[in-house]
Amino acid sequence: MSRLSSYQQKQFRNKLIFYILCISTLVILLLTFGLKLIVNTTLFISGLTSDKKNSQATEKKDDFYGILNIDDLPVATNSANLSVSGYSSNFDKIEFYLNNEKVKEISLKSSEIFNEEIGDLKLGTNEIYLKAATKKSKDEKKSQLFTVLYKNEKPKLEITEPSDSSKTTQSSIKLAGRTESEIYIKVSRLPLVTDSNGNFQTTVNLNPGENKIVVTAEDNAGNIETKTITVIYQKDE
Repeated sequence: MSRLSSYQQKQFRNKLIFYILCISTLVILLLTFGLKLIVNTTLFISGLTSDKKNSQATEKKDDFYGILNIDDLPVATNSANLSVSGYSSNFDKIEFYLNNEKVKEISLKSSEIFNEEIGDLKLGTNEIYLKAATKKSKDEKKSQLFTVLYKNEKPKLEITEPSDSSKTTQSSIKLAGRTESEIYIKVSRLPLVTDSNGNFQTTVNLNPGENKIVVTAEDNAGNIETKTITVIYQKDE
């Protein structure tokens, strides 16, 4: 074998070894990083699909639109029965709750104004709310919570001046009395301001002869106490 031929074979062998090493290295890199890339790509695609499904489910849920509007309820009442009115749309029924107990249920058309009476309020503070619901999709909506005070006692009212059936030679007299706080006072149908302790006073003009003075006290629940006194104005001759 010639020297040139021997050299060429050696060059070929070196190149072959080099290519084998390169291919082996490439295979190892592909097995190491390529597999990880494939896994990450699969997880990424799976996440996109899951997010799309969740998004579609949320959009489907958000597509429902129902209305439940309740007219304002009184802050206080003197009756154990209470009228509740309002408007509902896209619901099939409305449930009425009193102190966390369902006391009434009504069926509705697609859109309807309602006016219902619930009863058995307890003395003191009562909590009331409504819940509208559908039959098929089970969508529901809860109203705001209303607090209503039920009291049926008349407010206290005392006239301290003048005394009933008193006589005077003056054409006007001072009228004074006391009641509870946050009570509305009227003297002969005219409103009168009370102080923070419920005391009140005013001047009343008299006609000659017998004068009947009517004093009323009313609380925020509509309970009314009325007292009438008679004052005789004896005009000097």
